[in-house]
This record gives sequence, structure tokens and C-alpha cells, in this order.
Amino acid sequence: MTKHEELLEVLKNSQLCALPQSASQMIELSKNPENGPLEYAKPISADLGLSTQVLRFVNSSFFGFQNKITSIPLALTLVSSRTIHNFVLWNGLYTVLPNPHCGPFSVKVLFLDALRRAAFARIVAGRYTVLDSDEAFTCALMQDMAIPVLAARWETEYADMFQKTIIDRVRLSSLEREAMGWDHSYAGAILALRWNLGEMIGRVVSQHADDVFEDGTCYAPTIMGITVLSALLPKLNDTQWFEVFHFADAFHRMFGPKLTDITAILSKTDADSSQLTDLINLGPASKTLAAYWQETLTHLSKTEADDRVTSEEQLEEYFLYRCC
Repeated sequence: MTKHEELLEVLKNSQLCALPQSASQMIELSKNPENGPLEYAKPISADLGLSTQVLRFVNSSFFGFQNKITSIPLALTLVSSRTIHNFVLWNGLYTVLPNPHCGPFSVKVLFLDALRRAAFARIVAGRYTVLDSDEAFTCALMQDMAIPVLAARWETEYADMFQKTIIDRVRLSSLEREAMGWDHSYAGAILALRWNLGEMIGRVVSQHADDVFEDGTCYAPTIMGITVLSALLPKLNDTQWFEVFHFADAFHRMFGPKLTDITAILSKTDADSSQLTDLINLGPASKTLAAYWQETLTHLSKTEADDRVTSEEQLEEYFLYRCC
């Protein structure tokens, strides 16, 4: 059996790839646009544990409601069904994904990274576009969800690849294609389809590891573009933000000439993702995105920037000149 055939067998039959029933029910409901708060409330209300988690989510500072929400139907009225659907999905995924012993890999770190990317995608989609910010959240969240399943099956191979991504600063996807003949984006697309997340999400996940900005023609602010942009954010295992210039250039081309928004967006991303990780007791990230960004600006000011560049705004504008 080839590795490709083995991959398809693993993704088709493994219990590691099965979503919790609550998440599956929410996905099934989302297929019918006629379903509303009353329909979504039924499976949530039938599960006391899930009901408690959803109400905790809705009453968190992530939304900032002044009055406490005490019923699931009201929660679904005040917060979009898609947002609740996303919560049930990622909360359920964290409970079922394996945590293989593969060198530096940790499913906790993977989820911290995933929620930061998802929060970032939701923020920029809502701020700069008319795209569905919840859909942007889902695509950014799902991009690496196949990795624990793959690493659980091929522990030795992935332990070696995880080490190389840190030491050689190379993308995991390129190492996977060299060693396995496929990468986690391909596997993730298969899982997205198995989980009935829809063809669009599957398509975005399948291409997120590709550098769609490489030829300079794919800077349109689409769900795909935003997801790939989120993939350029630093991971918690990174000692520094290795792709920061690539990120800044893509951000600038996608959303406009001002880079001064980045500081505020990264700080907002840190705050939002921290609230989300608290809900499933992941704890805080060991290093914030804002800290990675500030390190870059500080290093630039010490090594390259003109002495007349004194304010943070001037420094970020100089950074724009430096990277574009």
C-alpha cells in the first residue's frame, strides 16, 4: 500500500477523524438556511454540558453583553447561529484530536495557534471587507486540523519534520510533500469534506499551504487570501517571526497603504483569542503576536531606521518602505 493509499484509509476509517455528535448535528443544521435559533437550540439544550459551555461563551467578554444571558434560544438570537456553530466545532475538535508524542509537537500549542489565526481572520474580514467573518474564522481555524491525526499515524516521520521546521525555518508542507507525497492541507481538505463543512472550506484548506502571494497577483481580500495571510502569523514554537516581512507586504497590498493598523489588529487578536482559549482552559499563549511584532520594530529601529524615525507610526511607515 502506498503512503497515499494509506492516507486515504486513515482519513476514511480512523475514529480519530470522527467529530463529536454535537458538532455533527450543528453542521447538519447549517446545511439548511431556513434553520434558525429555535432549530439550533434543540440539540444544544439537550446536552447540559454543551449548554453550559455555550452560555459561558456568550456571556464572556468576547461579546460584552451588559446583561447575563441565561437561555440558549436568547443566546442564539443575540449571537449569530454561525458563531455558535463555530464555537461548538472548535470546542468539540479540541476534545477529540489526538496528542501524539512527536518531538516539539503539542495539540495544545496547535490549538493556541489555530485560535489566534481564526481570531485574526475574523477581525480583518469584519474590518476591511464585506465577507462573512465567521466563515473566515472557520477556514483559518481548520487549516492545520489534520496535523494531529497524521502525526498520530506517522509519529517517527512527523517528529523529524517538526524538528526541521524549527531548525531549518522551513514550512511543514514542503517537508511533507518531500517525505510523504502529500501534505496536511490535502489531508485537511478531505477531513473538511468528511465533516460536511462544505466545498468552499475544503477548497481553502486544501490551498492554505500554497504561497498564493508568490507571483504578486493574488492579493485580493478574499476568504482564501485572508486564510493564507493568517498562515503567515508566527507560531508559538517560533523563536522569532520569520515571515514578518512577507506578512507585512501581503497585508499592505491586500488592505491598503497603512501599516499602522497592524499593531492594533494584533493586540485585538491577542485579546480575542485569549478569551476563546480561556473557555476551554487552554491557558494563555506563552508569547503574544503583539510581542513578536514589537520585537521586529525594535530590531529595525536599532539596526536600520534613520535616527529621525522616533514615533511608532513613523517606524511602521518606515517598515512599509523596507518590506515592500
